[in-house]
Amino acid sequence: MFSLLLQVCHAELHLATCFQPVNGRIQLQVLAAQNLPAPLSQAFFVKIEMHLPGRVVMKKKTHALKSSGGQLTWTESFYFPLSLDQDFLLSVKFYSRSHVRRKRYLGQVHLGFDSPTQEAAEQWRDSMSHPEKVVAVWHRLNGF
Repeated sequence: MFSLLLQVCHAELHLATCFQPVNGRIQLQVLAAQNLPAPLSQAFFVKIEMHLPGRVVMKKKTHALKSSGGQLTWTESFYFPLSLDQDFLLSVKFYSRSHVRRKRYLGQVHLGFDSPTQEAAEQWRDSMSHPEKVVAVWHRLNGF
């Protein structure tokens, strides 16, 4: 018999959004990560994908960083064109990379009006309702 061992990642990402209607864009800041999985000697990075219905239209990623005490601080900003008449989603995926350059998916956060988590949907609504306001929230990663 085989026993499947699933590792649950309890990492959290600190993400900030700011709707900039004059420029027709949304700013996404990847601020930090905490509760990182062992071994902490690996590097961590984030990939962001902008999804329109049925397709990925833009991809960006952070620099890979090593953690300090189970935490990371990036403060990297990314800009995505935003039209309020389009239904789109930002997928923020968290990865680790070991010393042998093997990439491992740890989880993700979806940001948009149709976000599957309440925190992400509320952050998005708050950003859209209050242009130029920076809305920062800690998000627990989802495996889907």
